[in-house]
Amino acid sequence: MKKIYAVLLSLLPLLSFGQFSVEWHTPEMKEGNPGDDVGFDYTLTNTSTSDSIDITWKFTHDLANSAGMWEDYMCEGIFVCWPATVRNNTFTLAPDQAVDMYHHILTLNEEDTGMYISNAFIWQADDSANTVQEMVVTAHVVLEQGPPTGLNDLFGQEASLEQNAPNPFKGATIIKYALAGDAGTLKFQDLTGKLVMEMALNRQTGSVNIQGQLESGIYFYSLWENGAMVDSKRMQVID
Repeated sequence: MKKIYAVLLSLLPLLSFGQFSVEWHTPEMKEGNPGDDVGFDYTLTNTSTSDSIDITWKFTHDLANSAGMWEDYMCEGIFVCWPATVRNNTFTLAPDQAVDMYHHILTLNEEDTGMYISNAFIWQADDSANTVQEMVVTAHVVLEQGPPTGLNDLFGQEASLEQNAPNPFKGATIIKYALAGDAGTLKFQDLTGKLVMEMALNRQTGSVNIQGQLESGIYFYSLWENGAMVDSKRMQVID
C-alpha cells in the first residue's frame, strides 16, 4: 500500500500583502492515497474599503519530471476551478470582497513512490512594492506495506514499525520496532527524498532514541529487512 503526504511549507495564519490578506484554513500536513485529490484552502480578502484590486496567481512545477504522474490546479471559490493546463490567471476583488482559494495536488500514477513540488505565487498586480506570496506544496508518496510474502512464516514473527513518540518532538523521541529476523535497518529521508541518516538494527525487537541527530523539519523514516521496506512513518522535529 502507498500513501501520499502533502505538506504545505508556507503555513501563515493571517498575513497582509499590499491590499490583500491571506488566511489559511487547513493544517500543514494532509494524508491520502495515490489518486486522491489533496487540497489546501485559504481566503484572500481585499482589505481596502474603497478600491478594487487585481489578484494574479501563477503555478510553476517541473513538467519534465511530473508529466503523467502529478497534477496541480487552482480554484477561485467553489465554482471556478482551472485545469492543470492553466498555469496562471488574474481576477478582480471588489472592496472588502473575499474569495476562498483551493490549491490542489494529486498523483496520477499509483506506481510512483517519488515526490512532487507545486509552487503557487500570488500577488497584487498593481502593488508598487511588488510583494509576492509563495505557497509551496510538497507531495511525497511512500510505501506502507507489510513484510514480503513468506517472511513471517520463515522467522515466526511479524516485522513492524511504530510511530515515534512524542511526535512532533523537541529534544528526544523514541521509535519502537520489531523484526522478523535478527537484523534490519532504519532509514531517515528528508522531504526531497535524500537519505540523511541510517541506523543498523541488531535486535529482533527494541527501540531507538533520536536526540540531536536531525535538524528541525519533516522526515520520513522506514524500516528495512532483507532488502525490502517493511513500513514507513512521518516524523517532525521542531525547534
